[in-house]
Amino acid sequence: MKGTTPRHGSRERRGFVITLDAIAALSLLLLSLYFVQSTSFNPVMLKGTALKQLSLDTMTVLEKSGRLSDVFYLNGTSASEVLQATPEQVCMELTVAEENGSVVAVIGKPGCGAPVSETQVLYGMFRSGGVVFSTTLQSWYNQEVPG
Repeated sequence: MKGTTPRHGSRERRGFVITLDAIAALSLLLLSLYFVQSTSFNPVMLKGTALKQLSLDTMTVLEKSGRLSDVFYLNGTSASEVLQATPEQVCMELTVAEENGSVVAVIGKPGCGAPVSETQVLYGMFRSGGVVFSTTLQSWYNQEVPG
């Protein structure tokens, strides 16, 4: 179109709109990242979940290896070995009781005091020599060990 002149400042306005668009997109991205980071990471929940899984794994090892039955014959030394193999910052105490509730053995991990933090308790049952026994595995984090 001959004889027409381009609008004055059209390039400046187009650059201004593109800059606003980029700032809005960057702001939205940063806001989204902040929201995802603040809501998805909860270390307290992870510690509790890890403790629960470790307790389940420890009880499975005790059951499948036959070390629960060994509590009666070896004074709990083989079960104590399993508890000692858990991470240093985790404390555990295994209680074995007869069906009537009388406690047969209490095996604790050395170097652990009484539970003072969140505690996971796992209950189970097993049969040895025709007698049914109940087990209680109590787990907590040792406050004296960093980690």
